[in-house]
Amino acid sequence: MKLLRFALATLGLLGAMPTLAQNLDYGRPGMFAQLGGVASFESFDGAPAGLFDTGIGASGHIGFRLSPEFAIEGMVEYSGDFVDASGIDLSATLLAANARYYMLPGRVQPYVTTGIGWAFASTNLISDESGFVSRFGGGLDFYIAESWGLTGEFAYNLATGDLDGLDYMALGWGVFVRF
Repeated sequence: MKLLRFALATLGLLGAMPTLAQNLDYGRPGMFAQLGGVASFESFDGAPAGLFDTGIGASGHIGFRLSPEFAIEGMVEYSGDFVDASGIDLSATLLAANARYYMLPGRVQPYVTTGIGWAFASTNLISDESGFVSRFGGGLDFYIAESWGLTGEFAYNLATGDLDGLDYMALGWGVFVRF
């Protein structure tokens, strides 16, 4: 009998959840902040596949949700260290301005992103170099509550100028908060 009451209560709660979720405004305009980690995979021109290790770094974003569909943000991303077999240690820091387009307004929000920025790269052999970077990718925001959640993103960073050929892919994860 207890099991039947528990099952009926659970079904009632699950039936009420969509109604509760409809009252939450996940796509509302406002500021957001995001912190997370990033795994960076080199796509350097001319480098043999697998020459460099995966870099493990961090990223931070601060932005503004303009509408349920659009957001703009500023970000800083540290790629971590790419180390090759000969001991060359390369790292990159990216400062970028991005735009996001959200495809769905609910608790789970996939998006596409594009941006431009400036990257700084250094190795243990040469001084710092810098150059213009364009980035594009996609991600997913998952709301745990109306004001915070988890996020994941994949982006390709295409470098130019002094950094031409030092392209890399970034797989990011983290938490975000909405204000």
